[in-house]
Formats: sequence, structure tokens, C-alpha cells
Amino acid sequence: MRVTGLASGLDVDQVVKDSMKPYRIKVDQTKQKREIVEMKQQLYRDVLKDSKEFHRKYLEFSNQDSLLQSKNWGTTTFESTDSGAVSVNGLAGGKAENYKVSVTQLASKATTTLKTEYLKAGEGFALEMAGTPIPTPISIGVITADELKDPSKLAERINKELLLGKIDVTVKYSQFSNGLVFESGSMGIGTVDKPNEFKITGLGNDKLGTPIADLEAKGKNSKATITNSRGESKDVDGSSNKVVYDGVEFSFNDVTTSEVRITGKTDAKATVDKIVLFINDYNVLMEKLNKMTSEKRNKNYMPLSEEQKKEMSESEVKLWNEKTKQGQLYRDSDLTRIANKMKEAMRSVPGASINIEKIGIKPVKDYESKNGTFTVDVDKLTKALESNSEEIMKSLIGLPPEGTPENEKASKTGVLQRLKDVIFDETVTVASSLIKRVGVEGSPSVSNNDLTKSIEKYNKKMEELEKDFARREKSLYSKYAKLEVIMNKYNSQQSMMTQQMGGN
Repeated sequence: MRVTGLASGLDVDQVVKDSMKPYRIKVDQTKQKREIVEMKQQLYRDVLKDSKEFHRKYLEFSNQDSLLQSKNWGTTTFESTDSGAVSVNGLAGGKAENYKVSVTQLASKATTTLKTEYLKAGEGFALEMAGTPIPTPISIGVITADELKDPSKLAERINKELLLGKIDVTVKYSQFSNGLVFESGSMGIGTVDKPNEFKITGLGNDKLGTPIADLEAKGKNSKATITNSRGESKDVDGSSNKVVYDGVEFSFNDVTTSEVRITGKTDAKATVDKIVLFINDYNVLMEKLNKMTSEKRNKNYMPLSEEQKKEMSESEVKLWNEKTKQGQLYRDSDLTRIANKMKEAMRSVPGASINIEKIGIKPVKDYESKNGTFTVDVDKLTKALESNSEEIMKSLIGLPPEGTPENEKASKTGVLQRLKDVIFDETVTVASSLIKRVGVEGSPSVSNNDLTKSIEKYNKKMEELEKDFARREKSLYSKYAKLEVIMNKYNSQQSMMTQQMGGN
């Protein structure tokens, strides 16, 4: 605490504060500029976050609920009398039909278990995969005492040796099986040239001296019979436990003891609901972009200084900050470009097989906040899907055939595929110009981007200004301290003179 001005009668703190106002304004203005950049960066990142989530939810193929998955365009549902054995899913184009299904065998990988009791320290064994280019078996080297004690270490070594030998078999130690479980990478019986079979040889003798027989493993094909309501049958013999006939996917989960009855009915509700949710979320994202780029900035609202915040209530500060954020991205080139590309992607292209307006997805006639958004006529969309779901799916998620001329690609690329490309290129991939500019939280770009570098420059400038401010402030206090010393001397001299004159 400074105690000054006793001799001079000046309010030194106030005098210094008033003298330093121009320098404090410089510091506050630099801080305001930094905070505006931080606001913009956060607003950009909010857009990136929303856009990335939209892409993940609807347009990322690896997401099982994505609209790019053809299985999510089915307009039929099926009930099974034994879904534990046979389950059925209607795909795009699949019609409501009744079936009878019997499953006598499931497809499986080639697998066998080498019991730990057959493993001996100092000995090894070999594995031979049928149809591999290497005719001789892969030799598994001598088993060590440490591997015998911990078979999981032996499994790890065997996997490396099989990988080097290009053998499509993996092994893991199982306590339940009490041994090493060997399993081929593929299912089914394989082909004539490359059957899905392997065997383990060279196991030596058991404790009684009897040679241990080779362990053989063979993959199995699924075997089933599917009969439709017209009595037409399909015999299944394949390497998968899933087959698709006439747009209907049959999944074999277990062997049946009796015929499983499948009942189908037309029901586009699930697909319609997905499309409605997609359009709603698309509209929210588009309206956000429209608002950010069209809302003008009120320059009377600037970031508050600490002194200003002290004079306001918490709710007043919050409201002020919201007003300050408004219009910061007015006519922003990046967001405007992204919004325009999204609108272009969702626009019906001349020559496309289906116009989205004809199936009930219509653009909103509003050229302000709702520009580029859509409404959905649920009844119209439902009827369209029930009558022609496969063609609608192709028009929305289809890709142009290989060799399609460049000038025809747009009309043969689905609306959602075009939208996916825009959102991925602009807001998901690290190569995006916007991500390079603002960075994404949770990635290396969070600290390596243009706006963060700009913020760091402001931080450095503020540090220099604060040092200069402190230096000038200290200098002023020093000057007034010297004035106090002089005034003390003057007052002391005056007092002595007064006493002397009074003494006479």
C-alpha cells in the first residue's frame, strides 16, 4: 500500500491513475482485439463441432445408422418366429413377403485347439495351411520354459511367425479351452485352389509314448433353405451367415430344429423418421450459418474491461457479451462459401433420376434466416418410399458409374453424396482451409492455426504494454515521492522560520 500526498496535499493515487489513463486505454484496446479474435475462433469452432457431428450422424459410412448405408432405406419390416435362429431385415427395394427358413449348418472359420498338456519345453511343432504358396509347414520353434509357464507369450510369438509366413491364421490362449486356439481369418470352406483348411503337425508323443495325432481344422459353409410364399426355394451354401435375396437380408444365427416362419409387412416409418431427423438437423445447421453471416455487428458493444465489469451485474455482463458476439462473422467468406456449397449440393440437378421435391422434400421460400432449408411432406415421402424406395435411395446416395463423363457426374451423384463431400472437405478433414485457420479442439491444430498465432501475438503485445505501463506508473510514483521529500523539507523549514519569528 502506498501512502502518499501527506506533505503536498495531493491525491497522488488519483493523479497517477488519471495520468496513466492513455496507457491503460492502449492495454485495454489490445485486450479487446485479442478477445474479439478469441470470440471469432470459438464461434468458428462451434460451427465445426456441429458440422462434424452432423457428418458423423448421417454421412459417415462407418456409422451403422448413416443414411449412406443401404440397409437404412428399407420400407418393409419382418417378424420371425425364432429370431434367435433367423432374423430378417428389409433393404431398399425389398418387398413385403412371407418366408419359411431352415438352417442345417452355420458358416464358420477353420479352428482347432492345441491343449497345453501337449506343449513341451524344448520341443516345437508346425502349422501347414492348405493352398498356400509355401508347400512346407511353418515351423514353430522350440518352446521355452517361460512360454510353457505363460502360454499367452507363446501365442504372441506364434502370431508373429505366422504373419511372416503369410499364413492367414491367428492364435490366442484360452483359459476356458485350456490351450491355444488357432483360427483362420476367413469363413467357409474356401475354394478348390485355396481351401480354408490347416493342420498342426509334429506334436511328438504323449506321456505314454504314443504319437499325438495331427490337429486338423476346416471351415464350414452355411447351409440353409429359404422358401417364399409362392413355394419357390433357394438352397444356401456359402461362406457367410448372411444372404440377400430380392432386397431382403437373411441372417442365420443358429441351426434350426424346425422351419422358422418369416412374416413381412410394408412399413416405411423408420426410414421416413430418419429422413425427417436428417432434414431437421440440416435446417438447424443451415440456419446457424445464415444467422452468423447475415447478422450485422453493433460496434457499440466491445469486450468489457475489468473496471467496466465491476460496475455491472452478472446478468448485465452476460447480456453484454452476447451482444458483443453478434455479428462478429458478418459476411464471413469461409462460412458463406460453406453455406453456398451446401445449398448447391442439396439442389435438384437437371437430369437426375428423381427430383427431391417430387418425393416431398421442398425448399423453404425464405431468402433470409431460412434460406436453403427444407420442409418434409411426411405423407408424400411415405408413399414415395413405399412405391419406389430403391430408386429414391439411388438418387440420394448413389455414386456415378466408373467412366462417367465429367459433365454427367453431378446428375448421377446422389444428393447426400454431394453434401457429404462438401461437409467433409470444408469442416472435417484437417486439410480444410477453415480448420487451418481456426483449429479443432482435441487435435494438433488446436494450437497450430492462424487465429491462435494471432492471439499469441496479442498476448505478447499486451505483455510488452503491461511492462511499459508498470514502468511508467513506477516512474510517476517515484517523481511524486521526490516531490513529497521536497515538500517535507519546505514544510520543515517553514515551521522553523515560523518558530523563530514567533520567538522574537
